Amino acid sequence: MADRAFDHLIIGNSAAGVTAAEQIRALDEAASVAIVSREPHPAYGRPLISYLIEGKTTLDAIGLKAPGFYEEQRIDALLGPDYEVVELRPEAHEAVLADGSVLSYGSCLLATGSIPFVPPIEGLDGKDNVYGFMTLDDALALWDEARAAAERAHAEGRLARAIVIGAGLIGLKAAEALSHQVDEVLVLELAPRILPAVLDAEGAAVLQGILADHGILCRPGVSVERILGDGARAEGAVLTDGASVDCDLVVTAVGVRPNTGLAAAAGAAQGRGLVCDDRLRTSLPDVYAAGDVVQVTDVLDGSERPLALWPNAMRQGRIAGRQMAGAPDAEPFEGSFAVNAVDFFDASLLTAGIINPAEDSGCVVEVAAEGDRYAKFVRRDGCLVGYILLNRPANAGIYTALIEQRVPLDTLDPAIFDGAPANLDFPADVRWERLHKCYPADRDSRGWKERD
Repeated sequence: MADRAFDHLIIGNSAAGVTAAEQIRALDEAASVAIVSREPHPAYGRPLISYLIEGKTTLDAIGLKAPGFYEEQRIDALLGPDYEVVELRPEAHEAVLADGSVLSYGSCLLATGSIPFVPPIEGLDGKDNVYGFMTLDDALALWDEARAAAERAHAEGRLARAIVIGAGLIGLKAAEALSHQVDEVLVLELAPRILPAVLDAEGAAVLQGILADHGILCRPGVSVERILGDGARAEGAVLTDGASVDCDLVVTAVGVRPNTGLAAAAGAAQGRGLVCDDRLRTSLPDVYAAGDVVQVTDVLDGSERPLALWPNAMRQGRIAGRQMAGAPDAEPFEGSFAVNAVDFFDASLLTAGIINPAEDSGCVVEVAAEGDRYAKFVRRDGCLVGYILLNRPANAGIYTALIEQRVPLDTLDPAIFDGAPANLDFPADVRWERLHKCYPADRDSRGWKERD
């Protein structure tokens, strides 16, 4: 491809990047905008790839935008391996692609997301039937492998087994998807419980039982020490407890890390992710960042870390896009907190905020458990700061709003925590603040603007 120049260059084609591009186009009809990505597909919902393997959705349905989106928005979509950005030259405002061509830009957004951490397990590298579970191509390849493995195993008169290394959200969604294709799924997790970053011990035990009812065996505290198989395929594994198990395929889902390599090589400041100011500007000139790649301030505990969450990526993409387009009312990004919503088979799981407080944190914990229903609420200084809702989804949106707005709980009817769906009348000062955030242009210093 010949060298080209754009007003705005967006590196990354998922939630943050596409949202930023939309914001830029909404504010500036004339600007030239390009999105580049090594993935060849139009933007799609990454959380939906497990449902694709399960057969609950289709390739057409997982797209983030309708067909023709890029053309209608006049966005140059440069997609595929040749368009991977391999070098960023911030002082020259240039990006070098894998095919050797150079794109110059006025402003640039890094929306490069996360990349999987591959554990250093003996025998794992180079095996044809070992897969990640981060991208659409990962899912499609795993889907084909799982179906072929089941056919081979059944022809040989045996059951097909998959091993999933890692019991975080990605690993368990991969396990759920695979359970529809193979006979047995063994999930291994070095931590003492499944979903260690999302659940507490009691909630994890409840969910582990639900998964077992669907043929998914989770082994917390146990991982893989060595992969077995002399040829190109993994045939089994030696576990850290000394046991050996056979398998037909392996999925690695140990964890992810921010994809900061490109920016770091260009000299960008980073901690646990790229360090940005409240306008999402990196330390590089005219380079912004949004999504999983950014180090975020957790507004509940003050920690600095990436928050690899879909709503967070979209919010940052919106803010960064408006900043890049020079919107005079572009809001700052002042931090966030973790919110997760996921389902496993017929079980729903919603969590937010602080769920495993330290003993000296000053938090008060309340738990309600009955069968496969589990709820946990964490309070601090009279406000809600975290919750877990397993198979008890009622009022989750209210609880999240209570955390976000720091609403004093003594102003509310305590019955909202009993589990029955409820309506909530926020205190007047909270309502006023929320209205101000939603409609800042409709107010003057005395209140509502008068309208003709």
